[in-house]
Amino acid sequence: MASGELRSRRATAESARADGHALDPLIAESWARCEETVAESSHAAPVDTEPDEVRDRWEASPVKRSGVDVEGQLARAAEDGDLVAAVTDPEGRILWSAGGRQMSRIAEQVGFVPGGRWDETSAGTNALAMAIVTGQASTVFSAEHWCDAVRDWVCWSVPVHGPNGETIGVLDLSGKWHQATPIAELAVSALAQLVEAHLPDDVAAASGDELVIRLLGGAEITYGGRRLPLTPRQAELLSALAIGGPASLDELTDKVYGDRPVSRATVKSELSHLRRLLGGAIASRPYRLEVPVEVDVLELHRLLRGGDLHAAASTYAGQVLPQSDAPFAIDQRHLTDVALRSSLLESGEVADLLHYAEIHRYDEAVLERAVGLAEPTDPLHHEAVARLQLAQDG
Repeated sequence: MASGELRSRRATAESARADGHALDPLIAESWARCEETVAESSHAAPVDTEPDEVRDRWEASPVKRSGVDVEGQLARAAEDGDLVAAVTDPEGRILWSAGGRQMSRIAEQVGFVPGGRWDETSAGTNALAMAIVTGQASTVFSAEHWCDAVRDWVCWSVPVHGPNGETIGVLDLSGKWHQATPIAELAVSALAQLVEAHLPDDVAAASGDELVIRLLGGAEITYGGRRLPLTPRQAELLSALAIGGPASLDELTDKVYGDRPVSRATVKSELSHLRRLLGGAIASRPYRLEVPVEVDVLELHRLLRGGDLHAAASTYAGQVLPQSDAPFAIDQRHLTDVALRSSLLESGEVADLLHYAEIHRYDEAVLERAVGLAEPTDPLHHEAVARLQLAQDG
């Protein structure tokens, strides 16, 4: 496109902006959404993700793991045209970027860097955000951008779709408005198609992944149906996050390590390993899980609160992490045992009392309650009497 045509296109966009409307209906809709959430005068997108989290998320990204040389191809395109290139996660967080010398400096000033958030609510109308919202290739030119910081930019973004049609990332090339060329859009579109054709085999399953944490009787943690190979300390960190919710690094360290000496670097390294195992689904500031989670301990307490004592007793497969000395595990072990035991002594059935006694073999009060409840002719009565005798002899 000739420079005169670009100047005319820019003038048209600026004139429409001055009149308070956009020529493209999708841009107009985006402006309407942004008006309530982002100031036009915003000078930069927020960069609020720690470098190690960004690195882990990029290493876990299906775009990175596709085997296509995304970094090399985008970097060459950016350097040749003095553009800046980026790849985001599904939420619009930049995981990787590269560019020509001049555009890289400009991009850094506006937060167009790894860790920067370019979703619509964070950075206003831009091509990355539009690609996420629409699920289609998007171009945002000059004054079509909502925020002043990038109003002289042009951006071309294309979403990368997983096998189920969900957006798993966005590829982008951006530059100053006078660098607009259809070649850039064609380049990112072709690369996105190439990535989609070479996605790793685990991507289809990942879209419905759930983290399942079993702590009663010992740790067993699965993700997407696959058992995670975790050390005891890694299992404790993941479980503490799942049970306690978002936590700072210091809070998480206290919950798992207590007074034992441990460096912050060690804890962060363990969390980085967990993040990679979960495909990047542990966020920071504060640390938190970003996948659906099912925890048997929490389910047991939910059943108790709902009055389903039989289901709660059936869920009880043993004490919470019986070998763990992590402070959070000790607390959960005590709370769970006391809550269930008290409920059973008050209104538990014989079978449920005996189930609890299989784990707590010397709890005479529970066994005496079972003996007192069971009819003398009930086989469970004889079992309860025998177990009580063993407990008393022990």
